[in-house]
Amino acid sequence: MALNNSRIFLMSIIVGVLLAGTNSILTNYAYSEKLSYSVSNPGLEGAPTSATVNEKTNRVYITEFYEGKLVVLDGKTNEILESIDVVRTPFGVGINPETNMIYVGGEYADTLSIIDANTNQVIKEIFLKDPYDIAVNPNNNTVYVTSDRSNLVSVIDGRTNEIVTSFEVLVPCGIAVNPKTGIVYVTSESENVVHVWDGNKNQQIATIQVQESPRGVTVNPVTNMVYVTNQETNTVSVIDGDTNEIINSIIVGETPRRVVLDPVSNVIYVSNQGSKDISVIDGFENKVIETIPVTEPFELAINSETGKLYSMYYGGGISIITKITKQTSPLKQIFSGVDSHDVKCKEGLGLIIKNDGTPACVKPYTAINLEERGWGSIPPPCCKP
Repeated sequence: MALNNSRIFLMSIIVGVLLAGTNSILTNYAYSEKLSYSVSNPGLEGAPTSATVNEKTNRVYITEFYEGKLVVLDGKTNEILESIDVVRTPFGVGINPETNMIYVGGEYADTLSIIDANTNQVIKEIFLKDPYDIAVNPNNNTVYVTSDRSNLVSVIDGRTNEIVTSFEVLVPCGIAVNPKTGIVYVTSESENVVHVWDGNKNQQIATIQVQESPRGVTVNPVTNMVYVTNQETNTVSVIDGDTNEIINSIIVGETPRRVVLDPVSNVIYVSNQGSKDISVIDGFENKVIETIPVTEPFELAINSETGKLYSMYYGGGISIITKITKQTSPLKQIFSGVDSHDVKCKEGLGLIIKNDGTPACVKPYTAINLEERGWGSIPPPCCKP
């Protein structure tokens, strides 16, 4: 059942570009609910290619293609903290937030670099033909790497950092894993299908026909819905992970490349390189609710804890999009899988759990009054003033 609460999105975009070492040039964008914006676009240098985020440490790791570096960004201040020398032509990057290990694929160097993010040191290099896109399952410490020119997906044990198996996919591109189910999704641009791989049994369990030239893929572990960008038809296919069936097709901007999401709010973001914008999709209603103008959107990464979205394209800089949104209602938070006691209320309101177990957001003094009358209980830590 669709939920129709209105949303207000206020976006501010800061565009920076990576230079050699730890310098950057920042350009400001302003974006409001009236869709007004201002853009200053100086000459940009460097080649930020793709990124991954450790939400626990609020660090962003960005591959710099031509310089052969992994740039470490402070997610709070947007300042560059360090630049790590890695393999040449690094493209794909993934992280295990539990072990704080980073995996960087040197696309034309036939090498996968493994970096300990605690020390920012390369601890191992694995020979891997044409590594491209990377997905990590932190629950079982398994790493998946696509190789489009080798038509393979390699499976790496994160404990030993050794390749344990591989499986064939014709021109594999995007890859995503649902850490709750262990199911892996791989797009094949040439076959127009999504390959579904059971990471627990190490076997393919399905192929799903989508639209033309699928590239990006992501999965919401809360709803078990899978989202695939179709570059030639300007659509996003929505797949039910329980049945492996397409349940919807959403029209987005021109040439959609990548897709990421916030699993709690169930908001999906799609980079549209052709129309130079990002489509914001309501995952409850499966429709576009906002469009954000961005310079050269291609690769995407998200920190769902801070609400920051990172969009980049080598030669086009990196855009940092900060979302300020009206607080999702308690009902929607519950629907998306949040426990009643973990529901977040907007500023100025406190949480109370009604006697029937459902949450409500009220003024703190009202919560205290209702608790005293036996209407419900305030979960610790208490919101009393």
